[in-house]
Amino acid sequence: MKRNVSGRCKRRMSVWMAAFLLLSVVLQGCAAKGGGEESDTIRWFNASYAILTELNHWDYNTFPGIKINENTQNMEIASLKASWDVTDRQSADETLDWVLSEGHRADFVESALLLEEAGMGEIPAGQRAAWAAESFGLSEDDAEYFVMVYDSYEAYGEGAIDAWDYSRALNLLSFYYIAGYYTREEALDKALEIAQTVQPEFDSWDEYVESYLRGYEFWAEESSDERRGVYEDLKSREDNPYAVDYHTTLEKTW
Repeated sequence: MKRNVSGRCKRRMSVWMAAFLLLSVVLQGCAAKGGGEESDTIRWFNASYAILTELNHWDYNTFPGIKINENTQNMEIASLKASWDVTDRQSADETLDWVLSEGHRADFVESALLLEEAGMGEIPAGQRAAWAAESFGLSEDDAEYFVMVYDSYEAYGEGAIDAWDYSRALNLLSFYYIAGYYTREEALDKALEIAQTVQPEFDSWDEYVESYLRGYEFWAEESSDERRGVYEDLKSREDNPYAVDYHTTLEKTW
C-alpha cells in the first residue's frame, strides 16, 4: 500500500492541492468559525493538528473543522485517495495502523542509525555537512538535510519526531469522519486512545509542536518556518486553539 506521498511527491502535488483547497473554501463557506462549543478533550484533539487545519482554511475550534455535506464529503474522499491511497474502511484502518506502529518516525530512526554507523557523530557539528557531501557524494542541500536528521536524533533521541506521526493520526480520524469511513463516535473514541498515549510524552504544546515541526522537515525535506509562523500566529489569537491546557484530563465527553 502506498503510505502517503514523499516530500518530493508532495511538492509535485502542490498545484493540485492548492486548487483543491480553494474549491473547499468556496463550497463549505469558509467553515464558519465558532460553529460550536467543544469539550476540552475535543479541543485538545483539534489543537494537536491545528496548524494544518489553519493552512487548509478550516475551523480549528470545531470537530471535524468543516461542515459535512455531499460536496465536502466527496472532496475528502478524493483527497484521501490521492494523498494516502485510502479508499474505504479497510484501507483507512490499515493506514492508521501504519502511522501508529511505524509512520515516518521509523524511517527517521533508520536514517539516523545509518548516519551514526557511518560515523557522523564523531564529526564536529560545524563540519558535518561538508563531511557528508564528500563521504556520500551528496549535493549541499542533501548533505544539510542529513545533518538535520542526525542532529535531531542526537539531541532528542528516537522519539524526536513522534508528534508528527501522532498529529497526522489524529488528523486522519477527522478526515475519515468527513469521508464517511468512520462515525463521529468511532473517530473520537480512537482519537482519545491516541491522545492518551501521546500526551505524557511531552510537557507542553511548545514541546509537542517542536517535535511536529522536526517531523515535517524530515518528511517534506524543507524548512518548517511557515508552519512555525502559523503556530505563533494561532497562539496570539483570541480563539487560540492552544489555550486548552496541554495537561487537561482527556476523557470521553461525547
